[in-house]
Amino acid sequence: MQPAPITTTERIITLDILRGFALLGIILANILSFKSPLLQTQSTVESIATSPEGADAVGAFLLEWLVIGKFYPLFSFLFGLGFFILYDRLQRRQAPAKKLYIRRLLFLFILGLLHLIFLWSGDILHTYAIAGFFLLLFVGRQPKNVLYWSIGFISLSAFFYFFFISLGNFVVFYLDDPNMTKATNELVQLAFSVYGTGTYGELLSFRLSHEIPIIASNVTFVLFPIIGLFLLGMFVGMKGYLHHSSKHLSFWKKLFIVSLFFGGGLSFVYACLTQGYSPLPAWIASGMAEGLNMIAGPLLMLSYVSSFVLFFHNRKTGRISKQLARVGRMALTNYIIQTIICFFLFYGVGFGWFGQVSIVESMGIAVLIFLVQVLVSSLYLRYFQQGPLEKIWRAWMYRT
Repeated sequence: MQPAPITTTERIITLDILRGFALLGIILANILSFKSPLLQTQSTVESIATSPEGADAVGAFLLEWLVIGKFYPLFSFLFGLGFFILYDRLQRRQAPAKKLYIRRLLFLFILGLLHLIFLWSGDILHTYAIAGFFLLLFVGRQPKNVLYWSIGFISLSAFFYFFFISLGNFVVFYLDDPNMTKATNELVQLAFSVYGTGTYGELLSFRLSHEIPIIASNVTFVLFPIIGLFLLGMFVGMKGYLHHSSKHLSFWKKLFIVSLFFGGGLSFVYACLTQGYSPLPAWIASGMAEGLNMIAGPLLMLSYVSSFVLFFHNRKTGRISKQLARVGRMALTNYIIQTIICFFLFYGVGFGWFGQVSIVESMGIAVLIFLVQVLVSSLYLRYFQQGPLEKIWRAWMYRT
C-alpha cells in the first residue's frame, strides 16, 4: 500500500491542544536563556547561592513551581505518544513503518543541528531525534515492560542529576580556585558583550567555541530523561488511554488526583529549594532540586495532560481550545519561530535586550509572543492544511 500522510480528519484534537499548550510553557521557560547567559552562569557561586528579589522573586518561584521542567516533559511525552500512533497507523496500512520513521528522525536531526548551530544553543530537536531511535527497540513490547523501562530511565535520571550536579556544586563552592572563578566570570562578561552588542559572526564564533561543545558533551546526560518520557507517552498510546479516552475516564480521574497531589507538592518543594527557601546549604539544595524535578516535573505534567483529557473528552471544542489546537498543529514551525523572534529581540543583531529584561518582563514578552503565534497560526491554517516546516517534514518522510 502506498504510504500517505495523516489527514486532518484523522488527527486527535486533544493532542493538538496539548501541543499548543506545551508551546506556551516552552516559550515561558526558554525565554530565560535568551535574555541572560544561563549556560555560563549556571555553575557559578552567585547563581547557585542567590535568588531574585521583589516581583522577580514571585515570578521566578511560579516559573520553577509550574513551568520549569514540566513542559519539555510534556513535549517529550507527546513525542512518544505520537510515535506510537504514527507507527501503528503505518503498520495498519502495510507501509514501511520503520523506514518512514527513520526518515522522519533524520529530518528532525538535521533541522535540530541547523537550529543549534546557527540560532540557539538550547535546541532540543537534535536530542529528540537521537532519543527517537531508541523507541524502535520497544516496538512490539508489552505495555507493562515499556512502562517499567520508562520508570527506570526517569528514576536513574533523578539520581544522576542529583549526584553529578551536587558534586559539581561542591567543587565550585569548596575548591576555591581563583583562576577558575576568574575564567568563569570573564566568560560571563564576554557572553553579555557578544550577545548584547556583537555581530552575528561574533555570536556564532562564541557559540561554536564556548557553548556547542558543552551541549555536545551533555547529550548522553540529557538522553536518559527524554527516553523515559518518550516511553511513558508510548505506553499511554499502546494502552489507548488518549485516543480512546472515553473508555478510560476512571484512569484519567485517578491520574489527575495522584499526579496533581504529588507533582504539585514535589514541584513546590523544588521551587523552594531553587529559590533558597530551605535551611540546606545552597550547593546541596541545588543538586537535590534538580534531581527532585526529574520526578516532580513529569508528575505535574501528567496532571496537566489528564486535566485536558477530562475537560475535552466529551465537549465540542470552544474558541480557546480551537486556537490552541491550531498552534499545536504547527508545533514544529512555531517552536522555530519562537527562537527567531527571541533571537532578534534579545541579541545585538536585533534590539539587543540581552541582560536588560527582568524575569517578570520576560514572562510578559513570552505570553505576547505566544498570543501572536495563536493569531498567525489561526490565519495561516485558514488557507493551508499544515505549517510550512510540517509540510516539508511530511514531504521528506513520504517521498518515493
